[in-house]
Amino acid sequence: MKILILGASGLVGSALLKNMLDMGYSVRAIARHASGLDTMVEYIQADLSQWVNSRDWDAVLTDVEIVINAVGIFSQQAQQSFAALHEAMPRALFAACERSSRQGGVRRVIQISALGADIHAATEYWRSKAAADAALCASQLDWAIVRPSLIYAPNGRSCQQFLQMATWPVLPDLHLSAAIQPVHLDDVVAAILGLLTAPAPVRQVLELVGPQPYSVVQWLAALRAALGLPVTKHLRVSAWMQDITCYIGQYIPNSLLSPASLCMLRSGNIGSCAAMIKVVGREPKPALPEPSDYGLRQRSQLAWLLPLLRSSVALVWLLTAAICWWAWPHEQSLHLLAQVGIPPAWQYPLFISAVAVDVLFGVACLLNWRWWRAQALLIMGYSAVIAIALPEFLWHPFGPVLKNLPILALCLLLDQCDQARRG
Repeated sequence: MKILILGASGLVGSALLKNMLDMGYSVRAIARHASGLDTMVEYIQADLSQWVNSRDWDAVLTDVEIVINAVGIFSQQAQQSFAALHEAMPRALFAACERSSRQGGVRRVIQISALGADIHAATEYWRSKAAADAALCASQLDWAIVRPSLIYAPNGRSCQQFLQMATWPVLPDLHLSAAIQPVHLDDVVAAILGLLTAPAPVRQVLELVGPQPYSVVQWLAALRAALGLPVTKHLRVSAWMQDITCYIGQYIPNSLLSPASLCMLRSGNIGSCAAMIKVVGREPKPALPEPSDYGLRQRSQLAWLLPLLRSSVALVWLLTAAICWWAWPHEQSLHLLAQVGIPPAWQYPLFISAVAVDVLFGVACLLNWRWWRAQALLIMGYSAVIAIALPEFLWHPFGPVLKNLPILALCLLLDQCDQARRG
């Protein structure tokens, strides 16, 4: 039996692909980015937003019996729209599958939708998913539609953000947020694998949810406990603060914060796992880290701590440049250079250069250019010069030179973390 899977490089698609290969299925996979995928699979690299004509699918459906549509985007981009990927492309696919089915080809289509999908839903994401679901329901195919809730998967972008929040010193309690019922990725995969061999006809909409609903702060607390962190306080976050944060977040690259995602949290995302249990043959797994998830706590902490540290170092450089240029008298800065032994003709050019370097390093930190060693060398160099030529600063009770030591340690930490990620 040959299976065609769309969106094979995504969260659900890649997990499905691995399991199907382990089970010995013959798989043809379509992905926007095929790099890093198993070389034993027949891959087609394509931008499926362009495949909106049913005839586009005829060739790839050759010898295929089951089609799994795992394509999905959470937010729209210039070339990736809900209308194209969630509506037009699936309609064309289903039409081609119907044509193939009449010729003895495709016998089942599994559509991965989303819990909350409805033509009258509050967000375009949910409405577009519902439109594709309706098109499949109206077809003559044998079909199954799975609607997973928020998926717990440590490598999933949305789950990673919740894991990061769970490690914060204080947990955000989002006012007006409704209940969620996250589902483990393993259960999503198991349900879809079960539908591959289910007796025909299936023609069923299956809600994929975890064993229990939570409020957002309850799930964060449960994640925190599973990560081995102590109980901490909750901080109530007013609705207007959430609105502002998500409005700004939609303009941050790769951010999942947006008015639409906030609307989803406020709409709620719960369901019944009874039908899923029948397909999977067991109770759903808790949507929580497992003891085997070694290093997950540290990765979740570093995911927000490292940007915070980079921003802190950037702020030191940029504020130093601003103070030197606008707040501190230039004459006093030039006097310090004279005390170090800089000739008068070089003092002002060197002063301007120092301010420019401060700005450059600050921008480098914000853009993550990884110039940590250069920063460390500069800090060590001017600290040594000050200690020798201006020893009063070395022994000053406020420790203006000694405070460079933690900055050096930060640069070393950030450099090593960048090296580890590249490795």
